[in-house]
Amino acid sequence: MDAKIAASKSVPADQTYIDPAIRQLNNERNHARKMYQRTRNPEFNRLAGKLNKKIIKLNEKIENSLTNKLVNVTTEDGTLWDFVRPFKQKFKNISALNGPASIALTDKDKANCLASSLEKQFQLNDTHDTATELLVKNSVEGFRPSNKFNFNNITPPHEIRNCITKLKTNKAPGNDKINNKMLKCCPDNCVYHLTLIIYKIMTIGHFPTKWKTATVIPILKPGKDPTQPTSYRPISLLSSISKIAEHIILDRLKSHLEKNHILCPEQFGFRKNLSTTHQLIRVVEIIEEAFNAKQKTGAVFLDIQKAFDRVWQDALIHKLINYNTPNYITKIIQNYLMNRNFMVKVNNEFSDLKQINAGVAQGSKLGPILFSLFINDIPKQHNTMVCMYADDIAILAKHKNPNFIHVALTKHLQTLEAWFRKWKIELNVSKTESIMFSKCRNNSKFRPPKINNKSIEWSQKCKYLGVILDRKLTWKPHFTHIKNKFRELTRKFFPLISRNSKMSRENKILIYASYLRPVLTSACPVWGYAPNYILKILATQQNIIIRNICNAKFYMKNRDIYRALDFPTFNSFITKIATNFFKNLDDHDNLAIQNITKYTPDPKIKRPRNILL
Repeated sequence: MDAKIAASKSVPADQTYIDPAIRQLNNERNHARKMYQRTRNPEFNRLAGKLNKKIIKLNEKIENSLTNKLVNVTTEDGTLWDFVRPFKQKFKNISALNGPASIALTDKDKANCLASSLEKQFQLNDTHDTATELLVKNSVEGFRPSNKFNFNNITPPHEIRNCITKLKTNKAPGNDKINNKMLKCCPDNCVYHLTLIIYKIMTIGHFPTKWKTATVIPILKPGKDPTQPTSYRPISLLSSISKIAEHIILDRLKSHLEKNHILCPEQFGFRKNLSTTHQLIRVVEIIEEAFNAKQKTGAVFLDIQKAFDRVWQDALIHKLINYNTPNYITKIIQNYLMNRNFMVKVNNEFSDLKQINAGVAQGSKLGPILFSLFINDIPKQHNTMVCMYADDIAILAKHKNPNFIHVALTKHLQTLEAWFRKWKIELNVSKTESIMFSKCRNNSKFRPPKINNKSIEWSQKCKYLGVILDRKLTWKPHFTHIKNKFRELTRKFFPLISRNSKMSRENKILIYASYLRPVLTSACPVWGYAPNYILKILATQQNIIIRNICNAKFYMKNRDIYRALDFPTFNSFITKIATNFFKNLDDHDNLAIQNITKYTPDPKIKRPRNILL
């Protein structure tokens, strides 16, 4: 009978957290009740009553303890942020993994299973171009830098100290267990010795071997199968001291690149005063400009397979040599990329050491800029526009005639195919998307572009740099996505900012402004010109949260609440952000941004700057 009752109970997908002590008492009380129902022994009934009283008292004690914490947290001593941080964590325990030979159950087996999967990921793509391989081989083997070092580039101790001061204390340490907080407490003699080490790195051109080992923490990708090793994203933890040395090398490399204007202006990834919003504004401006001229815009969003993990290292050194990078920097980077390895950590268990045979170091300071240099010579055409943010590449073409767009995009993609093959880069065609931005009712009649002899059918919407672009640029799909994302995050913080929470109103508003509002306002200069009835989708979400925080009654008006709190409404806040953004945009020194058409906002013409009206 008991087995039948247990089997018929449905198990909820998300169980509410219960304190272990209360859970234990609940089980004992329920058992006593069952025994009383079976035997009618009054002793079991008395026991159940005593246990129930214990549960009530313990529950009140826990609630009072939580209430005291909510009331006493402040921003002055940092207790507020320490209390809030666990609510936004996404980390979950790794489940049993389907390995190649057996199921990995223990932490050690899971670590080795994930390490084997990642080792296959850090391999060169199996594409070949004999002429390019020979050119790269001769270039790298012929690179014989002298040991002469420009003594004007010696790193002074105060530069190391400034670098240490800027380190964030909440970053996890690498394999050596030396964290940033320890480095910040270093006395001057330690800084002096570290300066000597970096000086030796610069003069000899050798990057310490111990600093080349990464500790990888696997994080499950959203919506992926947790039993598959390929469903986990590797987060690499490197030595904090090595990052200081990387910072010094990076400063000198960036100085050379900026002085000689080497990086192409279309690449916005990891560059000073450039963000995803800047790249998105380029894309949206050309689409809206085409709409106003009664033209169509075709776009292809390319997905590079394992972009950072499969960089051809010798080809990267070849390109650094061709960019006339100072010999000592090229020599250091060449040694920095050689003989790198990693081990995966699952809880307190580590995998065996595995080799990295390709790619730039994940989690490093040099990795992003080295990848940008690797794809810096990407082919361009006069009748298309290239938009890049690291490995997120978009190709756009506009014209009245959709056949012209088809020809322009297909021709550019054919050029890219040859270039990708030449430098051992592979496209993930199944994830590459295309969209025809048009006011027409049906896009299926337009010929889609082709890549690798496969047609990329026109989509109704595409996601680029975190923003969903629909074919008529109404922004409704994006706002719906942001609304769902915002509500999901709000559920995590609900115990803190709900109507009945004992936390102070000021701290509730601070949590909303710090953690929740950025989700709603991300890239707002790009979509802020949308019609008010569309913007209302997001504005309503803010109104709901503010009313909850203030425990507002149904008869209280939103404008009165905002006025009493001295808190900006959603529309006024995004207008303020957009005003500052466009003001800085007009004075930007990037050539790609300067080529954006200048215009005066006009309510009759739908363009991003209309948010300033």
